[in-house]
Amino acid sequence: MKLNLLLFILFSSIAFAEDNIIISKAFIKMPRPGVDVTAGFATISSDTDLKVMNVFNKNFKNIELHSMKMVNGVMEMRKLIEPKLGPNSPLVLSPGSDHLMLFGITKDLKYGQELDLTFVFNSNDGGEITKVFEFTIK
Repeated sequence: MKLNLLLFILFSSIAFAEDNIIISKAFIKMPRPGVDVTAGFATISSDTDLKVMNVFNKNFKNIELHSMKMVNGVMEMRKLIEPKLGPNSPLVLSPGSDHLMLFGITKDLKYGQELDLTFVFNSNDGGEITKVFEFTIK
């Protein structure tokens, strides 16, 4: 009986943690004709400290998080390694700043189409959380 109660509490806390991850303003920029790379944007919030470990979708060969900033008059883009988010510090992915880079488009995209991107997060306790978010092609 105690084991069942312990398992219930454990699984409840895992489910609770997953539900505290919220996305807003999620969209993917329509790529120019003939180009197989585009960018994605969103704001991701969480009540707990998390790191983004991976993002994927079957319509793209690879998805990375990048930063973009002006350095000595030159725009530089760098891959972000395990970007963090947490209480009062959402991960803001916006044009001209941090963003998703979606490489190797494998299927034609259409304006207004909705795609599910799967995010894999790690929590401070070492647990892994997988969450699917809906992005709109704009």
